[in-house]
Amino acid sequence: MKENNRMKSYLILFCICCFISCKNDDKQEIDCALFDPFIPSLFIKLIDSDGNNLIENNTYKADEIKVLFNDYTYSNVVFNDVQGIENLIVLNLIGVDGENTLKIQLSNEVTDTLILNLTAESHICDWTFFKLNSAIYNGVLQELEDFNGNYLITVVK
Repeated sequence: MKENNRMKSYLILFCICCFISCKNDDKQEIDCALFDPFIPSLFIKLIDSDGNNLIENNTYKADEIKVLFNDYTYSNVVFNDVQGIENLIVLNLIGVDGENTLKIQLSNEVTDTLILNLTAESHICDWTFFKLNSAIYNGVLQELEDFNGNYLITVVK
């Protein structure tokens, strides 16, 4: 009988140890070296009052358009070799929570102002992912359109 009680005690102790050592992680660990983030983008279509695309008709040359943000200058922001986004300015949603002011240099003579209001939604592997709340282009609030999970604004110049 003593041996039977001793076995029960060991079995209970074993079960307690197993229960304590179990780890319940609801969050999966992410290997940041393999993490390939999808960063939402804003696409900007520039048109005249007749609906003509101002990049397509060479009013603004795609290769000359630059974006200035936080002391950085981004060039090659128009991808005319990618079907579906030709003649659009493409910007990744980066910045800080709240208002972010970008300068869009369309030519040596023309620089526009874009204010993006962003909300940080998540932070993974040193990447912050933002939701775009609003876009103000040269002082005019723009309508945000869904563009395949990204955002599109159409600016009449």
